[in-house]
Amino acid sequence: MKLKYYIIVGFLVSIFITVLGVFFGASRMLIDNQEVSYVLLMTILASLTGALISLLLLGRIFRSLDQLKDKMKELTLRNFDTESRIQTPLEFKELEASFNQMATELQDSFQSLKMSEKEKAMMVAHLTHDIKTPITSIQATIEGILDGVIPEEEVHDYLKTVNRQTNRLNRLVEEFNILTQETLDPSLQEIKKETIYLDKLLLEILSEFQLKIEKEERQITLSVDPKVAKIQSDYDKLSRILLNIITNAFKYSNEGTKLDIKASGDDDTIRIAISDQGMGIKKEELETIFQRLYRVEASRNMTTGGHGLGLYIARQLAHQLGGEITVASEYGSGSVFTLVLTK
Repeated sequence: MKLKYYIIVGFLVSIFITVLGVFFGASRMLIDNQEVSYVLLMTILASLTGALISLLLLGRIFRSLDQLKDKMKELTLRNFDTESRIQTPLEFKELEASFNQMATELQDSFQSLKMSEKEKAMMVAHLTHDIKTPITSIQATIEGILDGVIPEEEVHDYLKTVNRQTNRLNRLVEEFNILTQETLDPSLQEIKKETIYLDKLLLEILSEFQLKIEKEERQITLSVDPKVAKIQSDYDKLSRILLNIITNAFKYSNEGTKLDIKASGDDDTIRIAISDQGMGIKKEELETIFQRLYRVEASRNMTTGGHGLGLYIARQLAHQLGGEITVASEYGSGSVFTLVLTK
């Protein structure tokens, strides 16, 4: 039964009780018989008038309830109406404001989920593309060796290619693993503290680019402050962070340009800065470059191709180590990426 009918029933009950009271008073000689009709008439008129006025005053409340009901129906259909229509009563206006806030939060949540699903689809597409390339290369090389198409004296060189492509696949698997770990409880992400010699670590990372450095005639400068020459950190995570940043420095700078790596610090912090003379980053992109799947260049060409996970993963790992990655850049004048860790 609707609320207005409850109100009408309430008034009818009050009239009935009043009538009973009047007849009881008359039967007990408490009320003069001549006054009974007048009392009954005034009671009925007062009750009906009160009921009518109450229904008129409650009309806005009923309309407000209908509007709130419509808003709830729209929410179930994922139509997030946040327009304010209720003015009175004040309690219903406040309730509508709460509904609108809830609708806004739900809309943001659904939009975030939609973007997340889109990102996952893009990630799968990108990584599928990146995985397919080394697999095709490995398969073609092995088939060539088995079929005798590749001369025996060249087999060793082709096996080196297979080894490089296998390492590339391993890195892709590691990226999948890191992306999976970020959804886990942080307490489950183990940090293995060990002694690390920064100069040795950086030289090991640079050795992976030895052929590229020689081919592109790169000038590399490396300096490590004695204060931070030996640190305590997670070797695997730290090396992965630096590898990703240095890879980007090579990727987004031209052949023959300089790359500078400097490690410094004090009693509390460690700062490792990687400077390049590359294309630089636009001001509006300085933070978005750390987003998952974001790429400064939308095109996936052979020079700067990738799936937009390098810097994202580097920052996630830095956070796991209790640190941060910052960037300073001027478009067209190179970039400086700095890893800041707390001792």
